[in-house]
Amino acid sequence: MNFKTFDQEMLVKDYWYTIEETHNIRKNRERRNVMYRHAFFVACRELTQLPLKSIGKILDKDHATVLHAIRIHESNYQFDNQYRDIYTEIYTCLDDIISTSTEQVYEIIKKRTLKIDPSAFDDRMVQMYKTKFQQQEKHYEQKFSQMVREITTLKKHNKKLQERSEELNAECLRLKNLL
Repeated sequence: MNFKTFDQEMLVKDYWYTIEETHNIRKNRERRNVMYRHAFFVACRELTQLPLKSIGKILDKDHATVLHAIRIHESNYQFDNQYRDIYTEIYTCLDDIISTSTEQVYEIIKKRTLKIDPSAFDDRMVQMYKTKFQQQEKHYEQKFSQMVREITTLKKHNKKLQERSEELNAECLRLKNLL
């Protein structure tokens, strides 16, 4: 998840808590509560870059619930005035929040990037990648030694199986000669 979607998720989550408190939304299946959740899901999908999973996670739902809300949105919007009013309110507020906050976040990022010393940044990046490389190297060495042990064990087991197979073949030949 990049910073932009993370920021959007935080903004959207905060806005949902405001909606819950303002409109007394509960986590039950009352029609009014479901309409608010569905309208919120659809507005988030249209206004943010958040994946369905993240949108659902805000309300402790899964991506399938968000998809269901998106699928039935058009008919709800067309035939239910109460849903249309709720959706319009949520959409308008969320659009304002995201557009103003996005501009503020970009300004903060812009100011921070101007203060960065390029040489210090390069050194930190090099050190970060060295550390990451060392961790990967250690992980692969451990994995390699584990595989070597497994291969050794399998070779021993295979040798025992071959010996047993030869014994059984010899026994079969002996029994065949007896018959």
